[in-house]
Amino acid sequence: MPLFPIDIKHQDFSGQMFGYNKKEVRAFLDQVASELEEFQKKQDKEFARREQMQYEVKQEAMQAGSAVEDLKRREELISRTLVFAEKTKADIVANARKEAENIIHESEIKAKRAIHEAKQYLSVLEHQYLQMKEQKRQFLMQFRVELQSFQDRIGKDPLLSKDSELQLDSEFRQIKEDIVPKQENKP
Repeated sequence: MPLFPIDIKHQDFSGQMFGYNKKEVRAFLDQVASELEEFQKKQDKEFARREQMQYEVKQEAMQAGSAVEDLKRREELISRTLVFAEKTKADIVANARKEAENIIHESEIKAKRAIHEAKQYLSVLEHQYLQMKEQKRQFLMQFRVELQSFQDRIGKDPLLSKDSELQLDSEFRQIKEDIVPKQENKP
């Protein structure tokens, strides 16, 4: 059975002849009880302080555990977010690459079509040019023939020949001379 300060204070000893001095024993027991009581109070305070410290440590441990759990959740969320961001980035890059390939392909098709149309148009223009060149050649040939024909006619026409022109000039002078002297004689 444990011994408490109160037990020491109330401890009675049986008396004997020639035994201990009761006053000294009592004084000693009071002193021991006092010191034991003081020691007990210190122990109780120390126990309470340790209890408080254990409680605080448990609280801090719980808070730390909660903080660790929160950090783990955040880490997991960040990890998932990074994985999602990487996947999204990969998807965006793949889509952009595919779209760029489509744009290039469509541009190549349009360019080929434009070149083909330009070649066709050039072919039409070349054909028209050759036709116009041929028409010009035929026109010039016809014009030369017609011009030669007119020159031949002019050369053969008595009214348009050089001789007839000289003759007409001579006749005109004669008429003029005939008219002009007559007018001078009439004053």
